Amino acid sequence: MQPTAVGQRLADSAVSINDILERTRDDLGDLVSGRERSFRFTTQCQTSVRWMSFVIRDMVATHPNLNIDFVPEAIEDPAGAVRQGEVDVALAYLVEDSVPGLTKTLFEDEMYAVMSANHPLAGRHYLNPENFEGETLILYAGKRFAFVDLVLEPAGVRPGRIRQVRLTEAMIELARAGQGIAIVAAWALNDITSQHGLAAVRIGRGGYMRRWRAIVNEECPEHLVDSFIQEVGVIVNATRHNGWRTKLEEKVSGLFF
Repeated sequence: MQPTAVGQRLADSAVSINDILERTRDDLGDLVSGRERSFRFTTQCQTSVRWMSFVIRDMVATHPNLNIDFVPEAIEDPAGAVRQGEVDVALAYLVEDSVPGLTKTLFEDEMYAVMSANHPLAGRHYLNPENFEGETLILYAGKRFAFVDLVLEPAGVRPGRIRQVRLTEAMIELARAGQGIAIVAAWALNDITSQHGLAAVRIGRGGYMRRWRAIVNEECPEHLVDSFIQEVGVIVNATRHNGWRTKLEEKVSGLFF
């Protein structure tokens, strides 16, 4: 038997309403009893904290009795942190399919090659791996460089130098000054005040995408995981627009632009 369109719509709504009621029941029970729950998370890219602050804000608004902690020490090995019970959820893009608790792809973000507008490569529509041969790369500080491991090494390409920088703003300003090519996410570009003097070039004809998934500790309450993943999706969609930070800061009564 197949439900009618009206019946299916009612069934779908009933599932959503039931989830909301269950979350509300749990939260009210915590409030009445004075219990506090903790929720610990990490992300494989430390700069994601730039938009994660909005996820935390909205999680707190939805679950007022929840203590949320970002665990920066788990960045280098998010799967291990989940396995050892150090975090409840880890967002990762470099992870084996066999990792327990791994979800499907939650979202993608595109990485761009950002350089001075006067750089010889600035006028190209996209860059191939060989275009990076001998170039100075400006990358986020860390033990692994995904761009080098996944894009350059398979093509047998070696950069001339790698400059490790911790702050996105510093990376972009070094690139603007002609000190190398920075590899940054599109959402980071959408968050800077001015792109004057910069050129952002796609990496590969189809773009270089990072596919993000979540690694979930099975002991974490399901409704908190679902709420976290839902908030991540909403915020990530917002970061696809220029000036996203200002718009998110102006968010009122749970409504997004």
